Amino acid sequence: MTARVRSIGFRGRLLAAMLTVALVTSVAITGAFMFSTFQEEKERARERLAVASDVVQEILDRRTRLLANTLSVLVEDFGFKSAVATRDPATMTSVLVNHSARFSAEMALITDRSGTLLANLQGMENQSPLPFTELLQEASQRGIAAGLVTWEAQAYQALMVPVQAPGVRAWLVMGFSLNDTIAGVISQLAGVEVVFQERQSSDSVPTLYGRSLSEEELADITEQDPMLATIADMTGNRRYFARATALSREQKGPVRALLLLDRQKALANYYQLAFDLSLLVAACLVLAGLIALAMARALGRPVLQLTQFAERIGHGEQAQPPGLKSRDELGRLETVLINATRQIRHREHRIQHEATHDALTGLPNRSAMDSYLRQVLEQQTVGFLISLTVIGLKELSETLGYDIGDQALIVTGLRLRGILGADNMLARTGGNEFVTFLPGADEDRLQDALIVLKARTEGNMQIDQTPLAVELSATILKLPDHARTLDDMRRRVSLTREKALWDETRTAFYAEGGEEQHLRELRIIQDLHRAISDQQLTMVYQPKVRFDTAEMIQVEALIRWQHPELGFVNPDEFIHLAERSGQIHTLTEYILRQVERDGRDWRAAGMPKIGVAINLSALDLTNQALPTLISMIFADWPQPLDMLTFEITEGAAMTDAQAAARTLGNLRDLGVKLSVDDFGTGYSSLSQMRQLPVQELKIDKSFVLRLDSTPQDQLIVKSTVDMAHGLGLSVVAEGVENEESWRLLQSWGCELAQGFFLGRPMAPEQLAEWYGTFGQRAETLAIPRPPDTIHSTGNGGMT
Repeated sequence: MTARVRSIGFRGRLLAAMLTVALVTSVAITGAFMFSTFQEEKERARERLAVASDVVQEILDRRTRLLANTLSVLVEDFGFKSAVATRDPATMTSVLVNHSARFSAEMALITDRSGTLLANLQGMENQSPLPFTELLQEASQRGIAAGLVTWEAQAYQALMVPVQAPGVRAWLVMGFSLNDTIAGVISQLAGVEVVFQERQSSDSVPTLYGRSLSEEELADITEQDPMLATIADMTGNRRYFARATALSREQKGPVRALLLLDRQKALANYYQLAFDLSLLVAACLVLAGLIALAMARALGRPVLQLTQFAERIGHGEQAQPPGLKSRDELGRLETVLINATRQIRHREHRIQHEATHDALTGLPNRSAMDSYLRQVLEQQTVGFLISLTVIGLKELSETLGYDIGDQALIVTGLRLRGILGADNMLARTGGNEFVTFLPGADEDRLQDALIVLKARTEGNMQIDQTPLAVELSATILKLPDHARTLDDMRRRVSLTREKALWDETRTAFYAEGGEEQHLRELRIIQDLHRAISDQQLTMVYQPKVRFDTAEMIQVEALIRWQHPELGFVNPDEFIHLAERSGQIHTLTEYILRQVERDGRDWRAAGMPKIGVAINLSALDLTNQALPTLISMIFADWPQPLDMLTFEITEGAAMTDAQAAARTLGNLRDLGVKLSVDDFGTGYSSLSQMRQLPVQELKIDKSFVLRLDSTPQDQLIVKSTVDMAHGLGLSVVAEGVENEESWRLLQSWGCELAQGFFLGRPMAPEQLAEWYGTFGQRAETLAIPRPPDTIHSTGNGGMT
């Protein structure tokens, strides 16, 4: 119901309210008027019944006086007195018959002075007492009596007069029945229906005598309300107003007259008035409804206009205000809506601008560029997407301050904006990245545009009295050939950006197929975690042999991965990806646990003590928990920890020198050995190397592979060996491929050799077999060859 009311419009509710007020007012006034009129009509009916009661009394009084005079004349009649004087019942009965017929009396009887019946016409036994004792007492006291008596289911108006001769000789009693005739006469005179009745008590059935109603009408009344006969004041039922009244002014006697006034007749004027008034009210309501409808439309029109205005505002339309001229609440509401609309539009414009523009440069941002590029893709517009990266912005900001870095970006953006013009989209999509789109497929025109862009943008600028210049790299995608989606664009621009950075021209076009390597790297990164958890990675070990004794004392642990779909994955590739994806620590722990397990197996198989060299990543050196992890894993290892050698590259040691030195120091404290791997290919200085707590240098194999035939390599290697020995470091030469190289290194005092000439990387269970086979060669290799037997091609002192 409430929802239905809410669905009605304002004008509908206003109309309903006014109609309700009119209806309630009309009903209230009409009801009050009709109630008052009804009460008046009832009072009038009561007055009519009271008048009818007086009329009944007056009729009976006049009849009593008339009969009393008539009977007084009769008892003075000589014949009547003579008949009474005879005391002969038959004579007196004859006289009674004659005179009762003469006066139309229904009761006639004669008693002596004491009330003993002498003669009667009612069939009473003569010489019996008069049954109407109260009538006799009144007559004895007043000389004449009148009253109502009942006898044999009849009510009579009785008079008792004396028969004088002289003195009272007898009493004459004559009664006139209260029958239907007298009731009808009184009804005609009083204008109401009359019923003579007698009731002994309130719960007894009334005895009915004369009445002006028919038997059916009377039965219907008594059945509906038997109490009518006992109510002195007016009452009523569905058909009559009624009042019971005594038949004597003294209010004596059980016989009463029930006066009935027909309601239809009594209220006829009231009903007619009610009908007329209802028609008038209905007409007034119709008129009020029409007036209310007109008022509701007039009053609701401004509200409706304001509502439509507000709805159009809510839908974001350019709505015109209704232009109300009133200064009331609706006028003020219109003003409020207009002001709110302006504020909303201003705020929306500001929000939209902030959402689509870069706060620093004021250029469109990535969101705006994405929206523009979607249209380019949908319309299959041919053109070149150019990503321009400000090279070295981070270093510039850190050196000169971030404010200057921001100003450099602003100047760069303004220059690009000025070169490209307003017709070409230009956006700042990242910290140091600007993106633009040049329509057209002419690559010569593109090259010319790039030359102009770079030349004018990279020109000198001066910010806060500081001269500086920026350099841009350009990454270009040809659309729609190189990308079909925004994701393709971003990914391929990102893949090509690094190529542009390292290119001499600082420019790179996306090359078809360049993404395959990226997808392969993603696949390797995704599968590496599963490979570690499922132990798909395996370990191989390459022997290291002492030059002086040709004894294998150590192996280098190398990890291998045979991918189920990609095949063999180069360790350098997946280790590099493990470092980029944050899985390097997990991979290192996996290697440590495999080495610990294999070393334990070797000892169980009866192998002599074999040291293991393990490669560490640069990120491992920043892991301060690495020494704790190593000590935990190798806590129960059957060999001392000095049999472990951790190999680090020069670059790894120099990436974060302080953290690396701290980690290496902690490893050194554990008792393990540290070795610099691939020495000679890095960019560290010897002064920095001197600070590292290492005990060994491992010469990169690029210097050893052709050692036997390359004098420059011989010079470098021998110098390195001499330098290491001078620093107190032992030397490992990897990449020993032939005996000549072995002999040279042996003659220079190198401590350990590693290479295919001695043994390839092998599975841990193959190491025992190799050990047994290599023993046959060891004796020959352990004997140094005389210097003249070694082939010499350089000037490094080799012979």
